[in-house]
Amino acid sequence: MSTASDPYVSSSARPLPIIKRDDLFQERQKYLGRPYWILKDPIALTYYRFQPQEFAILNMLDGETSIDQIKERFEAEFPPHKITVEEIATFIGRLHQGGLVRTHLPGQGKQLKKRRDEKLSKQRLARMSNVLAIRFRGVDPEKFLNWLEPRMRWFFSPLCVAFCCALSISAMLLVAVQFREFNAKLPGFHEFFAGENWIWLILAMGVTKVLHEIGHGLFCKYFGGECHEIGVMLLALTPCLYCNVSDSWMLPNKWHRAAIGAAGMYVEVVIASICTFIWWFTDSTTLLNQVCLSVMFVSSVSTVIFNGNPLLRYDGYYILSDISEIPNLQQKSRTILNNKMGKWFLGLEEPDDPYLPQRRQGFFALYTVASTVYRWIVVLSILFFLNKIFEPYGLKVIGQMIALAAMYGLVIMPLWKLFKFFRVPGRLQKVKRPRMYASMAAVAVLLLAIWFIPLPHSIICALQIQPHGADTVYVEVPGILEECRVEPGQAVKQGDVLAVLRNPDLELQVLQLRGERNQYASQITALRHLRLESAEAGEQIPELEESLAKTEEQLARLERDLEKLTLRAPRDGIVMPVDLRPQRPGVGGQLPSWSGFPTDTSNLGTMLDGDFCRVGDPTKLEAEIVVEQSDVEFVVPKQSTVDIKLRELPSATFRSQIADVSPKPIERIARRMTAKAGGSIPSTTEQDGGERPLTTSYYAQAVMPDDAAGLHIGALGEARIYTRWRTLGERVARYLNRTFSFDL
Repeated sequence: MSTASDPYVSSSARPLPIIKRDDLFQERQKYLGRPYWILKDPIALTYYRFQPQEFAILNMLDGETSIDQIKERFEAEFPPHKITVEEIATFIGRLHQGGLVRTHLPGQGKQLKKRRDEKLSKQRLARMSNVLAIRFRGVDPEKFLNWLEPRMRWFFSPLCVAFCCALSISAMLLVAVQFREFNAKLPGFHEFFAGENWIWLILAMGVTKVLHEIGHGLFCKYFGGECHEIGVMLLALTPCLYCNVSDSWMLPNKWHRAAIGAAGMYVEVVIASICTFIWWFTDSTTLLNQVCLSVMFVSSVSTVIFNGNPLLRYDGYYILSDISEIPNLQQKSRTILNNKMGKWFLGLEEPDDPYLPQRRQGFFALYTVASTVYRWIVVLSILFFLNKIFEPYGLKVIGQMIALAAMYGLVIMPLWKLFKFFRVPGRLQKVKRPRMYASMAAVAVLLLAIWFIPLPHSIICALQIQPHGADTVYVEVPGILEECRVEPGQAVKQGDVLAVLRNPDLELQVLQLRGERNQYASQITALRHLRLESAEAGEQIPELEESLAKTEEQLARLERDLEKLTLRAPRDGIVMPVDLRPQRPGVGGQLPSWSGFPTDTSNLGTMLDGDFCRVGDPTKLEAEIVVEQSDVEFVVPKQSTVDIKLRELPSATFRSQIADVSPKPIERIARRMTAKAGGSIPSTTEQDGGERPLTTSYYAQAVMPDDAAGLHIGALGEARIYTRWRTLGERVARYLNRTFSFDL
């Protein structure tokens, strides 16, 4: 008679020294009408879903039962299902790897440490693959939530939820009904994201995200779940919180689980609705108005783009997963797509997986494609956004480094997974070679087409509206403004006096030169009378005549400068103002320079220089477009078409054509066009207070159509200049050439 310890007894007949952990929590639930068991590991805070057959095998692990006995009991309990010893051994190995069983066999410590190291390594790789959403380990908020939940239960009551929904609908109706005025009150991109507003944006995101995550935790407690982790994460380089409410998987009601997923958005929408009313009814110059706008932006953007969207693994994804009763929706959808692609392109048989949805598999495959495309769009949009934020401060290299890190998760990781897919032993032998070669050829042709087929290309530039064909009146000789005889909008004739300036230094020089001229003339006259009596007197005359000629030449030049102090209209037309200049105090005892517009009466007595005004037809306008040096080669006068959109008319688009491109780089740019004043052009401030673009740029002009006659001069906007079509290969080569230097 043989015993279990007999060496001739098969391993499957020996008792397994593996025991199910006693501290596991279990809950029976239904998914898509089928029963499942949900297990919770209270130490690792991980959750598992088992079919009844798998759960039965787990319960049979008591340290004394053999695999053969498990097989017999399984087939007796679940007829007509059959199971092999190998399948049982594989399943037990998965249980051991998941930490759901324990054993007293030696060497377990090394295995546990190895498993922990592998887990940490995977977590590090996951962080690297998602550099725009880095999560750090958190703390256990259970005690805090136990204290707070009874005090906030009213906020989650049906009556309060109904009231908050009505409040949110009212806020949306306010925006919809008053949309034009609402849009007009919004600041520009660079004005809103200016450096001085960043503190309020970060504060708004921090506070709203803290309340968002606390909302998840409170809802979880409200329905009887637990919350054991709240931590910090970096979302698009901005610190915020995350809340782990995985314990909601233990709740049998799928609508309760979905409500927990929506709790954070519920909190943010309520806050954003309140801030919408406050922002609407407060002065735009107040701090409260600015903070409320920041909260509205953070809450709406995060809800629409991130949290509420089921294509990203945020709240909307978990809500969809709960309602559809498909845990790990993204992973299962990706597995379905991989199986389908393996079948279509490689001829592989689809493996039988009972955990995958058996119906509407095409929908889940399309979901994976949509989520992947959307993730690319979101990541690229965030990278573009960060690049725009860093650009005015000369920190574009930081944005480029973040982009390279993001490409790891978008490109390197998928390629690595594809490599691992083919490294599975026996995988290549199952591939149908003709289908694989045909698929590779089709992919190669598609990539070559994408790389070499020309596609539409355009560049986006900042612009301002200026009068077309107007003559600028320059203050060629700086002077003190004594009299201003015109104001913007006034009609003038050619030669009319616009303003009178004084330059005491110039006037003094003219008086001195006139005195010297008279003195030289008197000396010459006297010497001419004396030369008959003295030969020496005649010899001095040529030298004095030469000095007189030089003096008269200098005097004539200064008198012409003196005449230029009287500014006259160069043509018939309407007086139009030049660019607004901020106030600057006088330096070193000098008179303060002018500010505002030169024609302002407040500038009387100030030192005037630069442009004074323009004279022309205000109904004829042109777009003055700022084109960077790297793009100016693509702009061809008389050929390049341009679409113009203005901030004051966001719904209108004006079509025109590039008329001319200045050959000289821009030395000074209107302050309102700079990022410092709410524009979009990065600039540096010169010693004289003027603004110079950070990157070498050129002006391009496009005449505005007749229907744009009502626009005001100085209006800002953007121009999309359509250039010749270019291939993807050209674009990549140009980008690499601009980004990196290959000079040896």
